[in-house]
Amino acid sequence: MVKSLTNPLADRPPPLGNLLGAAARTLAAELDAGLAAAGFTDLRAAHAPVFQVIDPQGTRLIDLAGRAGMTKQAMGELVRHLDSRGYVEVTPDPTDRRARLVRLTALGWSVVEAGRDVVERFDAHLDAIIGAAEVDRLRAVLLKIIGGAGLTFSAAAD
Repeated sequence: MVKSLTNPLADRPPPLGNLLGAAARTLAAELDAGLAAAGFTDLRAAHAPVFQVIDPQGTRLIDLAGRAGMTKQAMGELVRHLDSRGYVEVTPDPTDRRARLVRLTALGWSVVEAGRDVVERFDAHLDAIIGAAEVDRLRAVLLKIIGGAGLTFSAAAD
């Protein structure tokens, strides 16, 4: 078989996975910059899952990991980092002394507020440049993709 002299994918539109990954990196960079501007220079978008899924009264590590779609070990690393910098505290669970609860500190709640402001500002920016209806439509389509709409190869393995 003779090898092609050109890339057979060159004339195709960019793969959706590449575009979604690039969009995720863009959003993460916006969050990083917004948090830094708010004074949280030791945080990155990678820490966001903890702040997004934690309950006000505290949450067990295993539950944080499950809600964020992460391993317990990966979530543990994030929690240790945040604990060492004063954003969370880890205490015994009063309902089960074998378990530990992760709770936001006052500083951690400040991060939640700053993160919310960054997200709201970015959403407003997207509404202004592509329209609120398109943003809503994009969000709905992405939720369908995340929910498994259109799976082919991984669904066949089940």
